[in-house]
Amino acid sequence: MNWFKSSHAQAGHIMSKQDVISAILKKLDSKQDRPFQIAMDELKHDGLIEIQEDGVTLILTQKGSERL
Repeated sequence: MNWFKSSHAQAGHIMSKQDVISAILKKLDSKQDRPFQIAMDELKHDGLIEIQEDGVTLILTQKGSERL
């Protein structure tokens, strides 16, 4: 969500696979994998983001935009 906030994102803004890799995944170690997945599931469940079929690309929802 910080990435979307720093990008001044609006609803529908896409965090591409490459963005996710460079901004998030490269900074995680193996101990952080599970907590990261839990956090992503919570953001999706709360309706703040949508996760594309590739499992990596993220889309900011209107609700997520309002929370920024």
